Amino acid sequence: MPTLHGIKAPEGKGVVLEVHLDIQQASAAFASWLQDLGFEPDPFTMFHPAGYTAHMTGRARVPKRSMQAFLQEIEGTLDAVMRRARRNNTPLYAEVEIATSTARFEVRRAGRFSDVLSGFRFERTGRQGGAKADIHLEFDAGTVPALLREYLKSKCFYWVATPSTEHFGAEEIATLQTSTFVAARRVYERLVTRTLPFATGIHLEQKLFMRASHEGLPMPEVINVSH
Repeated sequence: MPTLHGIKAPEGKGVVLEVHLDIQQASAAFASWLQDLGFEPDPFTMFHPAGYTAHMTGRARVPKRSMQAFLQEIEGTLDAVMRRARRNNTPLYAEVEIATSTARFEVRRAGRFSDVLSGFRFERTGRQGGAKADIHLEFDAGTVPALLREYLKSKCFYWVATPSTEHFGAEEIATLQTSTFVAARRVYERLVTRTLPFATGIHLEQKLFMRASHEGLPMPEVINVSH
């Protein structure tokens, strides 16, 4: 079995690999078994798509030379997860990603903002799952002005929320899942150079693959971005 370390990847050299599970109605026994595999509860108070009730995360720090072998082990682990999820009738989907870039911001508590994403075109595809990258734009919970929330929704971002935990404070997170990594990087770079008010940080992740335990499960929509 590959070694996953819950929410926090070990310090050191190498690439941070993330495995996220979104689960509908996980039993205590199933959640405990996932924790034995190295996943840790990573709770949300608002999910997208709706209908999921548990989010779990496992991270590892992997030397680049070992990545291919490690991914094969991860696929084996997810095979076992999907088999047990089907046997227990516990629908879930998994995302496997590489954390590529992170920026933290000095928070600007000004309510006005410009169209920082002007020049980009965001197009809904209707396809669920299969994105190649995602962007997570973070805000402290309760600080997001309604106009800013709607602005990001108009650019095809969706919102999730998390409670305060031992790892993080309570947050609201605007997420965009894109059809190409190049497009996501361009949006990420724009949002780093033209910071939105109240944003505390941003993450860019390269999505390696997604897996679902059952056919037809709702997953985030893939967005085409052009510039």
